Amino acid sequence: MIRGIDLRGAVAVNVITMIGIGPVITLALVLSYLGGPLSLIGWIAGALVSMCDGLVWAELSSRYPGSGGTYVYLREIFGREGPGRMLAFLFNWQFVFFATLTIASGYIGFSSYAVYLFPIAGSSTFAHDALAVGMGILTLFLVYRRVTVAERLGFALSVVALGTLVLIIAACFSHPDFHMAFHLDKPVVFGLGFLGGVGQALVVTMYDYAGYSQAALMGDEVKDPVRTIPRSILISVALLAVLYVLLQLAVNAVVPWKSIAADPNSSAAQYAAATAVAHNWGPWAANVVVFLILVTALAAAYGGLLGFARVPYAAALDGAFLKPFATLHPTGKFPSVSVLVIGLLTLPAACLPLTDVINWLTAGIVLIQAIAQIVALAVLRARGETPPFRMWLYPLPPLVALVGWVLLFVSSGLGAIAFGVATLAAGCVVYFITARVQRVWPFAPHA
Repeated sequence: MIRGIDLRGAVAVNVITMIGIGPVITLALVLSYLGGPLSLIGWIAGALVSMCDGLVWAELSSRYPGSGGTYVYLREIFGREGPGRMLAFLFNWQFVFFATLTIASGYIGFSSYAVYLFPIAGSSTFAHDALAVGMGILTLFLVYRRVTVAERLGFALSVVALGTLVLIIAACFSHPDFHMAFHLDKPVVFGLGFLGGVGQALVVTMYDYAGYSQAALMGDEVKDPVRTIPRSILISVALLAVLYVLLQLAVNAVVPWKSIAADPNSSAAQYAAATAVAHNWGPWAANVVVFLILVTALAAAYGGLLGFARVPYAAALDGAFLKPFATLHPTGKFPSVSVLVIGLLTLPAACLPLTDVINWLTAGIVLIQAIAQIVALAVLRARGETPPFRMWLYPLPPLVALVGWVLLFVSSGLGAIAFGVATLAAGCVVYFITARVQRVWPFAPHA
């Protein structure tokens, strides 16, 4: 594969995957869980967990810089022919659901926000779903090409994505009402109710921060990956944390947050960012911002498919996934079959409700990726290994990340938890059946 992604490109891939359309459509959800200025806590908590988890990614990616991310870490740390084989299989099994739902959420958000400019898109469920599927086809077309071309396109899209957030923030801060933004009707009670609100908000904000490790999935195509990947992760989280907090504060200072929190599914809540821009700069500026938001949504889907397709490709090369996924395009040298399969699977998922998609994709990956990866790092450290990048204040960051992920998992709802556990259990059954047929761990013959 071609090493065509430098630090700029790695940050760009992370950023476009992180931003997407998520922040502008989930502002209302965060406000419904944590009203007014308390909503900022949801974004700060998400940034804290993301940065701590990002340090886990950074350390592991410096030790195992190849494509695949968590798949490689679990396989190598727990043993290629031991438990690591099963854990790696289960991760890839869950990753199929995670990648499909994550990319599809961008298509759904795109279609929903497009109604602001094109009301006909909201005239029926069929029109909404058709637009979402159409965006998926366009994304697949853009990703299906040589990675050096993809890197340049990714950087351009990241500039648009960042510029869109900056433009919304600038419009809101041109005539802000900070008294409204920071006003609460009653004192805050720090009890179980508040903790529950933080947990629910964390589910949403972690969805918006997700993607900071995207470059780690493409290690074989990154220049100097041992240094580039860790840096790209930390830069991406820090940059987006500042912008997300400013975005929520900016909208709160223009649009009465009570009206948004009362019904997060209303048109006023869904288009809160556009409404804020229209309030200060007029409807023409709002239309421009909405157009840029749609481009940003396309950018996120592009970055997601670009990186996610590399995971089953790496697993297939290792003989732990379906052999066709190891196919490279004969001239473009990118994983063509993997791009096609994941890209096509996201199309029917684009017809699901967005809230369910966010909860399911979050709960579906926590156990076998986030938590298992933290345990893997602890095992690596216990062995006395010294990766090129070593986080500060260990073991505090992994412990903070672990607490955050557990809180997120239990806050995602019974349906999402059931989905995560059931799909993981099904993966265990499939693994044991195939392992017995192939006579590999734990059914390998003793020497």
